[in-house]
Amino acid sequence: MPAEPTAARLERHLHGLRHGELRITRCCACGRAQFPPRSVCPGCHTAGPFVWETASGRATIWSFCVFHKAYLPPPAPQPPYTVAVVELVEGPHLVTNVVDADPTTLRVGEAVLPVFGPGGAAEVRFRPERGTR
Repeated sequence: MPAEPTAARLERHLHGLRHGELRITRCCACGRAQFPPRSVCPGCHTAGPFVWETASGRATIWSFCVFHKAYLPPPAPQPPYTVAVVELVEGPHLVTNVVDADPTTLRVGEAVLPVFGPGGAAEVRFRPERGTR
């Protein structure tokens, strides 16, 4: 059975974002969660099958940097803005923005939660979990 085309794999993820869900795939052979979805598991190198699941959205900041230059006009983020790699509790890493936070107070290992795009936009950013309980 041929692998699902890349566009179809990404559409499942984008559909989830439009509905406030962060969707990832999991290898049926070894159980490794992954994003972006791939045709071959990076853990066991099996060519599928994979199952889709909705991730919890809980993550920690794995790495980040603060940009002080605008590379694109609004509505793209304007300086200063934070670009981060976050690690989902399920395992995959995502490149994203951290919003609703003073960049000088962010720390590697800090817990973050997803913020989905307004009006059903297919996007996700993250914000610090602190003070949200």
